[in-house]
Amino acid sequence: MSGRHGTGSRTHPALTWGAVVVVAVVVVVGGYFGVQAVRAGSAGCDGTRQVSLAVDPTIAPVITDVLAQSDEVSRGCTDFEVRAEAPSDTAAELAGENTNRPDLWIPDSTLWLLKTLRSTGALPELAKSSVANTLPVVVSQDDSLPPAVTWLQVLQKQGQRIGDPLTSSASLASILGALAESEVAITDANAVSAALVPMAQDFGRIADTPHEVADLVKQVATDGGTSVSTEQSLVAYNDANPGAPLTASVPPTGSYFLNFPLAVTAAAGPDYDRAKDAGASLSSVLSTKSATDALTAAGFRQSNGTSLPDGKGVGSAASLELKNPLAIETTLRDWAVLALPLRTLVVEDVSGSMAAKSGDSTRIALTVDASLGANSLFSDQTEMGLWAFSIGLGGGNQDFRELVPLGPVSNMVDGVPQREAILSAIRTLPSLVGGGTGLYDTTLAAFRRVKEGYDPNYVNSVIILTDGANEDAGSPSLDELLATLQREQDPVRPIVIVTVGITTDADPVALQKISAATGGTSYIAEDPRDIPEVFVKALNSRTERVGGQ
Repeated sequence: MSGRHGTGSRTHPALTWGAVVVVAVVVVVGGYFGVQAVRAGSAGCDGTRQVSLAVDPTIAPVITDVLAQSDEVSRGCTDFEVRAEAPSDTAAELAGENTNRPDLWIPDSTLWLLKTLRSTGALPELAKSSVANTLPVVVSQDDSLPPAVTWLQVLQKQGQRIGDPLTSSASLASILGALAESEVAITDANAVSAALVPMAQDFGRIADTPHEVADLVKQVATDGGTSVSTEQSLVAYNDANPGAPLTASVPPTGSYFLNFPLAVTAAAGPDYDRAKDAGASLSSVLSTKSATDALTAAGFRQSNGTSLPDGKGVGSAASLELKNPLAIETTLRDWAVLALPLRTLVVEDVSGSMAAKSGDSTRIALTVDASLGANSLFSDQTEMGLWAFSIGLGGGNQDFRELVPLGPVSNMVDGVPQREAILSAIRTLPSLVGGGTGLYDTTLAAFRRVKEGYDPNYVNSVIILTDGANEDAGSPSLDELLATLQREQDPVRPIVIVTVGITTDADPVALQKISAATGGTSYIAEDPRDIPEVFVKALNSRTERVGGQ
């Protein structure tokens, strides 16, 4: 199988952010591990010791076979209990008080060690900085299609399959590749963030579908299209299916390599030195020619990242590196929030000023069009409701009217699906226009309504669209509203208020303060024709939820 080749000179796919720290660890402990490896092989074994070794499932079969073919002296008189384990599971074991934590760990990337540093405050020592290498690639059935020019272009491709970057290093690495491109002005960082929004929401819809790298390759073989996977998984699939090989490509900018480090993760105490000795011996075993040959045969590159032999894989590819360490954490945080389904109450202003002309249309007509178009952004997992508001609209002193109650879009409302009921109700908004703007009472009522049914599995929010300042003399003042929101906001059960001001007639200062009080964001559409674009931005602002916690 002839894959497409990236361009540019290859550099060693070493550690990325945190590289200085990790390399320092290697320098400090390298001499120790080398001495221990020699010492272990200098005599026969009077007995063997048991050491647990957690290994990423993609490389675990090769590690198991290599150890089975080695002798006990070269293994440092150690019996390794190899367990194929997702890195996310191992990281969770290390972060907690789990007694099942392994003595040694081979995740698929140093990224996992850095995540462990965040949760434990300690970076594991390295017995070997890289056991093997692979890289994210774009897998497809057709090798006649031109490869994407950048990783940003890959992420922007409609229908692009990708795994969960919270658990898949390959998926995260493709995103980090795009961010690395932005650091050298090849692409724009804001465009990368924007590309993640539909991807995360699509992923939320298919979260129950298998999405490990091997699964993504199989989906291409079955259904066509493209998937972000790894070179190793592509080669393994083609070796098992020589009659119908798939192809892979990498943008000419390069790729963010996965380096499979070997780390010592035993708990501090009397067994730690035993684990370090075992790590030194394992490092030595995995450096032998027979081990590297076995890894290459399984589709892994050697630790120096050289291309696979016999024309397999994608050939030479430059190594992308990310200089900003905060970008990784920010990316994961945003994805975690974006991939959550949305539980939101949309609150739309129908005060008299919404009838004002805007070109050949009106503010309310443009708002209706924007609301109808934005409905497609809500996945089938969404819970949503719709209110309209103007002074006295709800009867008596109540300024809001519930048009569709907050609930799953799959619910039935008066015999029709909730989504259809909301669309129908949006179309009736022009018939409700009249009266003053009862903004503050409505805002507090909407906040409390969403809080009543708070669901931790959703992003819980209120989206308010208005073209005016509060005109209800009987409502709380702005300061009283803000104080109440801050007092009633539960940091464990946060409710985000996103405000959209329609034209400069809105009160941008008040709207910004209302949103800020709950960790939300505020947008102003100075030209009513900008309402659709601004509304979409408001829907995508759920990442601000984190900032409000």
